[in-house]
Amino acid sequence: MNPWATNHRAPESGASSTRGASRRDLLKTFATAGAGALSPASALIAQSARPANEATVGRIDVHHHMQTHFVPGGADAHWTPDKSLDEMDRHAIATAMLSHPGNGDQIYDGTEKGRALARRINEYGAKLVSANPKRFGLLAALPMRDVEGTLKEIEYALDTLKADGFGILSNTGEKWPGDPTYLPIFQELDRRKAVVFIHPYVNKCCRQLVAGVGDAVVEYDFDTTRAITSLLFNGVLSRCPDVRFIVNHSGAAVPALAGRIKDRVPGAQTSNFGARPGNHEGKNDKIPNGVFYELKKLYYECAHATYPMPMAALTSLVPTSQLLFGTDYPAEPMESTLDQLPNDALSREVLRALDRGNAERLFPRLKA
Repeated sequence: MNPWATNHRAPESGASSTRGASRRDLLKTFATAGAGALSPASALIAQSARPANEATVGRIDVHHHMQTHFVPGGADAHWTPDKSLDEMDRHAIATAMLSHPGNGDQIYDGTEKGRALARRINEYGAKLVSANPKRFGLLAALPMRDVEGTLKEIEYALDTLKADGFGILSNTGEKWPGDPTYLPIFQELDRRKAVVFIHPYVNKCCRQLVAGVGDAVVEYDFDTTRAITSLLFNGVLSRCPDVRFIVNHSGAAVPALAGRIKDRVPGAQTSNFGARPGNHEGKNDKIPNGVFYELKKLYYECAHATYPMPMAALTSLVPTSQLLFGTDYPAEPMESTLDQLPNDALSREVLRALDRGNAERLFPRLKA
């Protein structure tokens, strides 16, 4: 049963006055910051403010996107905060952790423009959270190719904007995140014990590889798998153990390929094709605890990947404490995730952990 099927909104007479008060408070805050804060986007955010008591229980969606009027494109150019809130209400989602859907070629250009764009996205997201602190969280964008700028943005996002974590893409256009260039970034994220959501992004090398097959069919998940393998083989996962990584789409191809990844760890007993299967535990100096140890401690959200096949592979690899709920809205309709969940034979206890309980450990401020 959907616990929000009835009575999930305040009575209409009370809702109107409460919503108005939220808008007045928010506009007052923007006015204090200066006239420039009252942009069209700010007005839109103010109008979307809703009472916190509308969301006291329900799912936590860790894969949920915001669009911005100043970055063209995206899954839904007409997205608004109210559209998300309406869909969340329909599907018993209490809180959505907002991340930006991509535009990696712009954010990851390695210049001041990319740094400024990430800052603008993050300030916009922080205003959304300010208007609806119980309904939205922020996974801030980082201009990864600009290492110095990224370190500054980590500080600003956490200390000033009070972001809940970060959203990065599976590559920066040419390099994957385990590249040594980016190690200082992950060391700072480790020091901060940050949550980092990895979203798929197609590397310049691999766009439109197969004629007639769009990148969203398989390439997104293959690149996610490359990103995780990059972090693993280059020692980032073992050297930065306090970063709480979230992998998209039930782990993409990681669960299915985990054994092959383990058997090909460099530096172990090898054949002509790499490590000889079955002769070692997938360990070397950069993976001292072994491949499975590192993969099992990652978190995995299930957006558009709740079919029995990926869920069976994922739950064969990781404990249920690592499962999270996600929808990939508005890129995907929420039903593409929710309609398949009943087919997975997950216990009520596991579903509670997936829907909310596990995410509460990552985001303590949302604990019911």
